[in-house]
Amino acid sequence: MKIIGLTGGIGTGKSTVSEYLNKKGCVIIDADAISRAMTDRGAPALKEIEKTFGKKYISADGSLDRKALGDLVFGNKEKLEALQKIITEKVIEEINDRICQMKEEGSDKTVIIDAPLLFECGMEGIADENWLVTADTKVRLLRVSKRDNLSEEQIMARIENQMPDAEKIRRSRCVIDNSAGLERLYEQIDLQLERIENER
Repeated sequence: MKIIGLTGGIGTGKSTVSEYLNKKGCVIIDADAISRAMTDRGAPALKEIEKTFGKKYISADGSLDRKALGDLVFGNKEKLEALQKIITEKVIEEINDRICQMKEEGSDKTVIIDAPLLFECGMEGIADENWLVTADTKVRLLRVSKRDNLSEEQIMARIENQMPDAEKIRRSRCVIDNSAGLERLYEQIDLQLERIENER
């Protein structure tokens, strides 16, 4: 079994890479999906979030107001770290449990840990190698403004609050540039999958 940590900042198109890897037969472990489940209505982490950040980030129906909390933490490094501390340990534990189960079952599939904050949360050590998805800043701004209806200032605040790409590149075995369209993107991914297959 090969375990790959996949990460990329906002607007780089990491989800597109993850979807393609899934189509190619890789098993995807989505750290964000695990995190969302742990902050669903009634989940223990939700009470910790309310205690740390205040009741205004909990909607009337008892669910997490993700957009409001996102606006808060992605513009404030200390608050982002506080949020990560609440849920990171639980997410890492769940990821490790899933990987252990697959190993026990004798799986030889390539496993992708899809985690936007792979390095920031200390998850990179779980993987055999880590891949970083990057893209030009202009491309990222255009993608996010269309998708999330955020201003350029809001997007740049989120980009600047994340670990610099230079540091992520230093920690990554592979860097995938997603600035030039899907065909070029898929070519890069296929080359890496071929390398992994040859290394088995």
